[in-house]
Amino acid sequence: MKFSWDNKFISALGKLVDCVWLSILWGICCLPVFTIGASTSALFYTVHKSIRGSRGYTTRNFFLAFKNNFKQATLSWLVLLVIEAVLAADAFITRQVLMTGNSWGAFFYFFLVMLALVIGWACYLFPYVARFENTVKESLKNAGLLEIRHLPWSLLLIVLALLGLFLTWLIPILIFLMPATMFLLFDCILERIFRRYMSPEDLQREQENDQLDRME
Repeated sequence: MKFSWDNKFISALGKLVDCVWLSILWGICCLPVFTIGASTSALFYTVHKSIRGSRGYTTRNFFLAFKNNFKQATLSWLVLLVIEAVLAADAFITRQVLMTGNSWGAFFYFFLVMLALVIGWACYLFPYVARFENTVKESLKNAGLLEIRHLPWSLLLIVLALLGLFLTWLIPILIFLMPATMFLLFDCILERIFRRYMSPEDLQREQENDQLDRME
């Protein structure tokens, strides 16, 4: 019997190992906190190109994207961080008010919804930064518009993100697999949305890449 390293099982195993390694890289590069945006953009870029597309080396693609998108992704992350901090503080305060029985405490649920929407915004923002060249302002605006325009998909992304966080909290060892796995799912959804807004030239380039992936 001739054993082939090119079979589907070996290929799937290789992608699993890549997902683990990517998740580790993402976690290490997130440690300074202010680099979370750049690390997340690099994670999405590498998942899209190396895991789904089988193009290029995983580590090289990650650090290339980290470097190229550092400024834009970091500034975008800091904007989101400020918004999330304000909303989280408001949610905490209104929860205390709610516990006293005051009707104003009902705003706690409003701030929870707003926090969820910011999570959805982030689910679009960092992949958008990874896939398109634009200013920070335009990236923030376009990601927000995409979230609103494709609200059903946005809700699914939010649910998947919260589910991933919950499972990682429940089973901490998943931190070594969950980040890349979640973005692999996100890429399956977001790529269908992004391609609606690509130019004919970009679409043709993507189709050529898809054909190369199928041939490999």
